[in-house]
Amino acid sequence: MFLIKVSNLEYTLNVFAFVISTEQAGKNGGEGMKEREEKDLLQEISKLKTALKQKEKECISLQELRLKEKAVDNRSGEMLHHLVEAAAGKIGQDFFDKVVENLAEWLGTECVLIGRMSEAERIYAEPLYLDGKISHGFSYPLENTPCSVTSRKGFCAFPEDVIKLFPKDQILVDLNAQGYIGTALFNKEGVVNGVICAVSRNKLNVPSNAKDILKIIGARVSAEIERKRIEEVLLKSEAELKESNDTKSKFLSIIAHDLLSPLGTNRSFSQLLLNNLEKYEPEKIRKFLRIIDGNTQHLISLLHKLLGWARSQQGLMGVTLLPEGVKELVEESILHLQQTASRKDVQIVVNIDQDALVSADREMLSAIIRNLVSNAIKYSYRGGKILIGMQVHAPDPRFVEIFVKDEGQGVCVEELGMLFSPEVHSTTPGTENERGTGLGLMLCKEFAQKMDGDITVKSSKGKGSTFFVKLKSC
Repeated sequence: MFLIKVSNLEYTLNVFAFVISTEQAGKNGGEGMKEREEKDLLQEISKLKTALKQKEKECISLQELRLKEKAVDNRSGEMLHHLVEAAAGKIGQDFFDKVVENLAEWLGTECVLIGRMSEAERIYAEPLYLDGKISHGFSYPLENTPCSVTSRKGFCAFPEDVIKLFPKDQILVDLNAQGYIGTALFNKEGVVNGVICAVSRNKLNVPSNAKDILKIIGARVSAEIERKRIEEVLLKSEAELKESNDTKSKFLSIIAHDLLSPLGTNRSFSQLLLNNLEKYEPEKIRKFLRIIDGNTQHLISLLHKLLGWARSQQGLMGVTLLPEGVKELVEESILHLQQTASRKDVQIVVNIDQDALVSADREMLSAIIRNLVSNAIKYSYRGGKILIGMQVHAPDPRFVEIFVKDEGQGVCVEELGMLFSPEVHSTTPGTENERGTGLGLMLCKEFAQKMDGDITVKSSKGKGSTFFVKLKSC
């Protein structure tokens, strides 16, 4: 309507100017209005016409701007509509993926990210939308990025030259970014736990209601992040509970079989001796007593391992990490195993420097060495050799590896992955049919991890095995 009025006024001025010009041309020098006054009036009319044309242009620009704002408002409404649809029909990763797609379309940006903030001041992308593709697992440090400002202020927008404001942000540099907009995410305690941000390679046209829209979206996204976190905690607890129940079931089966079986055997031989002691030859009596003694030793070993596992599971076995002399500890730990090795004519060689130190709990490391050497004796052939040594852990020189190497029957590739598993209760008899429980290696693994270390193994069938105990060097 205003444009129509401006056009009508311009038409009136044109008519007025035409009339004046006509009258001026039709009159002689002395008649009517003076020539100079008429000329000044025409100039004023011309200026008015120029000003009116400028106003008309401004009105057109204003009208176009209002149309654009209306279009943006429409897109904002559509964005909220899509968000409601996404929230109603999707959860988890599908929801996050849909949100970044809608935001990229609404803001006209090439990159949109929903990021979860860690305690280490890093942002982990729930999804990252970049040039029409969605990826996961991307992360970056928060420092020197516009997201650090967003996390402090709650919301910020840099429509252009963002790369000049944050020149140390390599991601912005790689994207050749110009515009940025972001909003912080808050958990239920009001603490910032993430961000939503969008990055454009061109100047960013920030909608007038962007802050409000992003705040609404952020609230829903934060709720979904919290729901997902709780779900992950529950799944982890469920997995731990299942593992605990499976382990307990395994130990119940061990108690039922590995305890009752030798006890039953001992009772049978004891009854035979009691009923026939006067009839049996001394050699036969000694044979029965050796069987009873072997079963008793097996039971004692098993009970020690069960007690160690129970204490570890109940948190009763504290870990005290101190510098320990490796050679002295190894020699002390294997002292009582020398007799067992001698029965099979197996030689144990310790090749460790006298001054070598590791950070370890003495009781736990001693238990690991005893178990590994005991296994090495069991699976060595008569006349074999066991080497106990130490070397630097190649990937990380802060650690060393104490290794126990035998020349025994070895383990096939298919069985290697099950050696430390609490879910698999199967033991291979030794080279002279010695029995085992399957508990030792699992306890060794658990003890090593409690000392901030680990245990690995290299083996092949018929070529022996080498177990590596990784611990921090001193």
